[in-house]
Amino acid sequence: MDRTSILGDAIDYMKELLDKINKLHELGTNSHRNNFITNESMVRNSPKFEVDQREVNTHIDICCSAKPGLVLSTVGTLETLGLEIQQCVISCFSDFSLQASCSEVAELRDFITSEDIKKALLKNAGYGGRFL
Repeated sequence: MDRTSILGDAIDYMKELLDKINKLHELGTNSHRNNFITNESMVRNSPKFEVDQREVNTHIDICCSAKPGLVLSTVGTLETLGLEIQQCVISCFSDFSLQASCSEVAELRDFITSEDIKKALLKNAGYGGRFL
């Protein structure tokens, strides 16, 4: 073999290696993109139940998957717990989202904690006390 043919073979081999590297890089980028989408949907679909009791009122923030009748049952649960909704924003477009400011019945304030409210709302939404 002369030098020219050896050099030509080396160039062809380098091109093959570069093609393989590019294909692997594309595979890695696509799998990273798929993992990102999966992680984003997991975060988006994980439920959020926050209850913040203050001196005068209680702030409730809920975000979870939408289910038929969830708005009505959530309002009923809040009333059962002695909470009167003063201001509320509800969205049921793709997920269920509720942000409410409630006042409490004075007699029940000492007996119901924010954890009790959170557990009742979780149970109402069908999570049975999970995600505490």
